[in-house]
Amino acid sequence: MSENLLKEKNIISAARKRFAHYGFSKVTMDEIAGDVEMGKASLYYYFPTKEDLFKAVVVEEQNEFTKKIETILQKQTSFSEKLNEYVEQRLKYFHDLVNLGMLSVHSLFDIKSMFKKLFEDFEAQELILLKRIIEDGKNAGEFRKDLPEDLTKIFLHMLQGLRLRVIKILTEHRSEDDTYKELEREMKIAAEIFIKGIIQE
Repeated sequence: MSENLLKEKNIISAARKRFAHYGFSKVTMDEIAGDVEMGKASLYYYFPTKEDLFKAVVVEEQNEFTKKIETILQKQTSFSEKLNEYVEQRLKYFHDLVNLGMLSVHSLFDIKSMFKKLFEDFEAQELILLKRIIEDGKNAGEFRKDLPEDLTKIFLHMLQGLRLRVIKILTEHRSEDDTYKELEREMKIAAEIFIKGIIQE
């Protein structure tokens, strides 16, 4: 790994901890520069703005999620189980972004608007991964062959809808632990119903 790439990774790691602890709005570039023992000017060489650095942190989170899903795809398990594991990992990814402070619930929509293209690209990547699971399940005879073309998008939209409801609840100052347990329960039930509907009998 080159020295520049190593420094960049160290900066992202330090920023990740800062954002997770204090939230995007309260973190300064001076603090991050101090964490990595680097002058502010040097930090700006790698990331010209705090938004650029935050975007790099979010991309890191997204890449980790994608790697976990790729690992699930390689497992010698049923495709139904792969869908269930995908739902579990998606919940964990959302938990990391929101509950750990990567994206505060109060600024989530602002952040998504700021990095609209980033989240659109991530959704497109999610759809590709999900489509692979469903298509492979159809080819293996586990899932029905007559499934609608846009089934993958419908499944993802269903999960997104449950997540949006939870964001609304969190902004009403409900207990985060109880709320995430509720989300986990609802997502598992939704996934179970969805999978039962596509299984080849």
